[in-house]
Amino acid sequence: MSITTTFVHTPRMTFHCRSHGAPDGDPMLLLHGSFGSSRWWEPFMALLPDEIYALAPDLRGCGLSQSPIDEGDGLATWVDIGEQAQDIHSLVAALGWRDFDLVGHSSGGAMAMELAINHGELLASLTLVDSTPVEGVFTPLETLELLHAMQSDRVLLANALALLMPSYMVHVDPESDAFFQQLVQDAAQMATPLFTGLAEALGRWNRLREAGALTLPTLLVRGELDEIISQDATTRTLIALPGANNLEILRGVGHSPMIEAPLTLAERIIDFITEDYGYFAAVRDSADE
Repeated sequence: MSITTTFVHTPRMTFHCRSHGAPDGDPMLLLHGSFGSSRWWEPFMALLPDEIYALAPDLRGCGLSQSPIDEGDGLATWVDIGEQAQDIHSLVAALGWRDFDLVGHSSGGAMAMELAINHGELLASLTLVDSTPVEGVFTPLETLELLHAMQSDRVLLANALALLMPSYMVHVDPESDAFFQQLVQDAAQMATPLFTGLAEALGRWNRLREAGALTLPTLLVRGELDEIISQDATTRTLIALPGANNLEILRGVGHSPMIEAPLTLAERIIDFITEDYGYFAAVRDSADE
């Protein structure tokens, strides 16, 4: 089954989404990270069995989702992690989903944890992939200046994205690889406040005290070569979340397993959400086609 695109209208915003699988299958929601879009999940979704209905939205200010900036609320509010989690909740409500598997990557992991803390009754499981740690993350001024410069320097932006997926980049020419260039284009077109605003919002976000409420089954995944989120930070999140009892380390992989090692990531997540090993055969068969 191929990946399809659709728009989902909610009272807060209109989401552009990529999806894969039978619409009546087991629902899985995939949240991308900073400088990302739903396109980042394509390699991963393509390997999932049709029994899983995976949906990846473009988040606020990203991809083709329509979320106008309300200057009256202030930019700090517009990029706020809690606000973005409310966007996601509105999407889930529009879809009528309950008992779905939630997967968050990087900053999308912070939004996933925020949603799980406030609406955990809706979730069947939570998976955090190279996620922002539960206490948030501080971005130094010099890094914020680099993020700001990426708005007008496409080469700098492309180089920064390449650092997020090292094991993918060693096999492609970044200048001619169509998929990578699409990722760069998506990042270049995201809303201006997100270039520095999301990093600043993650510095203000901290749910260490509320983490005790996250008792639902939780899996943490980290790429061994991730230079963005340290293993110490991931371990602190593992210890803080009562429902988390495992940290999967993906060897030879950086910050972006869904692009660098989509088959391995699919196997780990499917192993986590189901004990039906028929799913594994389906994943491997799809990878061989």
